[in-house]
Parts: sequence; C-alpha cells; structure tokens
Amino acid sequence: MNSFKKVSIATAAALAIVGFTVAPSSAAPLAVTVAAATNATTSAAPATVAVPSSNVITSGNTIALAATADTGTNVTFTASSTVKLVTALNTTDAPKTVASGVSTVTIASAGSAVTVYAYTTTTAVGSVTITNGSYSTIVYISGTAGAAYNLALTVPSATAVGTVPTIALVTTDVFGNSVSDTATVTLIGSTFADGSVTKSLTTATATNTSTGAVLGTVTAALATSVAGEVTVVATGLASVTAVTGLAAPVKSVIAKFTVSDLSGIIAGLKSELAVATATNASHVADKAALAAAVAAANKSRDDFSTALASANVQIAKALTEAADAKKASDSAIKALTEANTATEKILADLKVVLATTKAELAASNKLFDDLKASSAKALADLKASSDKALADAIAAHAATLANAKVASDKALADAKSLSDATAASVKAANDLAAAKEKADYNKLAAKWNKANPKAKVALKK
Repeated sequence: MNSFKKVSIATAAALAIVGFTVAPSSAAPLAVTVAAATNATTSAAPATVAVPSSNVITSGNTIALAATADTGTNVTFTASSTVKLVTALNTTDAPKTVASGVSTVTIASAGSAVTVYAYTTTTAVGSVTITNGSYSTIVYISGTAGAAYNLALTVPSATAVGTVPTIALVTTDVFGNSVSDTATVTLIGSTFADGSVTKSLTTATATNTSTGAVLGTVTAALATSVAGEVTVVATGLASVTAVTGLAAPVKSVIAKFTVSDLSGIIAGLKSELAVATATNASHVADKAALAAAVAAANKSRDDFSTALASANVQIAKALTEAADAKKASDSAIKALTEANTATEKILADLKVVLATTKAELAASNKLFDDLKASSAKALADLKASSDKALADAIAAHAATLANAKVASDKALADAKSLSDATAASVKAANDLAAAKEKADYNKLAAKWNKANPKAKVALKK
C-alpha cells in the first residue's frame, strides 16, 4: 500500500464525480470525492439529498460516504447536530428509520472502501467530518424538503376596531421544513378584503427578499375590523396520509382572535378613572383620619413604652430582691440540712450506744442471775451438808451413848472427848463450807462488779 493515505468519498451508485484534495501541513495529499456536488467542502455549496419523508432510510434519501485508508487504521465519521449516520440502508430484515441514525461511526479499515450513509431531516446545512489519523475532510449536506404534511395559521394576538388585520397560512413537510402547497381558508366573524369568506391560498414556493415572499407562507388581508371574535379555519392536504413512525399530519387547523372596540374601552376606562378619582379623594380623607389615628396610636404606644420601661425597672428590682431572698433561703436551708444531718448522726450514735448498753445490761442481769442461782445452790448445798453432818453426828452420838451405856462412867470421859472432837469437826466443816460459799460469792460478785462498774454489789466479809 502507498506510504500516504487516500480517503475517497463516493455515492454507492455510479454518479458523476468531482474531486478535490485537503492535505495537512507536512503530510501527503488526501484525495476526497463527493458524488453529484461541485464543491461539498463549503457550506455555501453543500451536497443535497431529499429528507426521509417516508421514515425509511434508502439510497434515495442518503449520501453514501465511502472512505479508503491503510489497513489496520480507523476511519471516523462525525456528524453535526442536523445530520445522522447509518452503516447500512433499510432492508426487510433490518429496517432503518429516521430514529436509527447516530452521530459518530468509527470503522477499522481492511484496505478497501468503508461506506457510511448520511441523511438529514432539515434544509439547514449540516456536515460530516471524516478523519483518518492526521488527515480529515468535511462534507457539507443539506436536505430537500418533502411534500406538504402540515398546515398552520398565524393570526393577530388582538386587534382594534377599524384596523385591517392580516392572517398567514403556513405549510411544512413532515419534519417542519417550509414547503409550498395550497389550502382553503374560511373566515367566521369577518371577511377577506374582497368581501369573500372563503379563499384558496397557495404558500410561496421560495423566499424573495425583494417581494417579501417567504417559502411556505402566504398572507391575506381581511376587511376592516368590527368588534367581536374572528375564527379562521384552514383545510387541505386531502391526499396526505400518515407516515408510520412519525407524527400524524395536520390537515386542518383553527385559530381565533378578538377585535376590540378601543373607543368603548377608552370610555369605560375614563369612567373607571372618574370612579377611581372619587375613590382616591375618599381615600385621601380616610388617609388623614388614619394618620390622626396612627398619631394617637403612636402616642399611646410611646406612653405604653414609658410605662413598660418603668415596670421593667420595678420588675428587675423585684427580681434582684427575689434572687437575694432565694440566696438567703438557700443558705438557711443548707444550714438546716447540715444541722438535721448532724442531729440524725447523733441520734444514730445514741441509738448504737443505747443498744450496746441494753446488751451489756442484759448480760449483767444474766450474770447476776447466774451468781444468785450459784449462791443459792451453794447455800443449799452447805445447809444440806451441815444438816447431814449434824444428823450423822447425832446418830453417832446416840449409838455411842447406847453402846457405851454399860460403861458410862469410863466412857463418859471418852464420850465427852468424842463429843468435843465431833463438835470441833462439825464446826470446822461448817466453817469450811461457809468460807467456800463466801469465797464463791465474792468471786462472782467481783466478776459482776468488773463487768458492771455502775451496778456493783457488796462483797461478804
């Protein structure tokens, strides 16, 4: 393949071809061809193609753009906002409609021509930029309007009695492009300038600045206006059928406008002005009265403000005094609380001491009772011992007397000695028992006195 790249653009059909070249600086020339166009690289001389009014993308409403570039490089087609691109035309198996197009297509070159189809729905000039590496070219495209598909009316927003209003009929194709056609216009509430109420109007076939003609538009003057409502009805395009996938055609349209009696309106406005003037005078008087009332209200407000300020001072003073009183009250309450706490502690301590004293007293009483019982037992034991000893002594004495009766003289001395010995023994036993009882008592009493120093008992001597 050549060291420089060649991009060719041609229609799929064998149409006449004119060539031109665009080359970036320091690069090999780029060859570009456009079918049936003397110069498609300027917006002043774009390639033209019919708009797809049938909503089917075919060779009849597209421009085939074929580009050849080095193998392995990308060719990018970028369309402006009014142009769309497809890589294949409509077929039964793969339908293509107006909605099928995209704005950008990039295709990898295999060394042979790659073809993209461009279409537009407007008569405005659009473009497709074809880029391959550092080479690029621009093809300008504009559409040719289709058959009339829609009717529209333009009427005055409002007009006055005595004026000559003008209406306009507008015809456009399915995409809103201006196109010439004929429709019947009927007036209700007025007539055309020639006195007729129905006219067949044909819109301009081209725009002409010298005559004021505008493609797809025709104007008509009506008779001098009288007050009331004017209705304009346009009908036509009877043979037009709806296109599948696009909006329904507008084959009839109605527009209305009102003719106003300005003199009557002015008179009414003057009357309203007179009433407004009278009302204003009344309002002026009311304003004066209101001003006086406002002044009185302002004085009352000022007096109230003064009284309020004085009351605020008194309130502030009362609040200060109340704060001081609360502070003193809080201090007193704190002191009472502390005193109450101390008193409660003292009472609690006293309760503990009283409980301890009661416990000690109960223990002392028990000890005293134990001592008393022990002493009573000791005395009882001592008496029982003494009584037994005495009884034994008496019994022994009686036995001795009975046994020694025979020798009373001799035994008298012995008996006396025995009696004396026995008495001494009894005395010694009694003394011993008494001493033991006293010692036991004093021991218990001493223990009691030690435990109960405030309730001592006397010791036995």
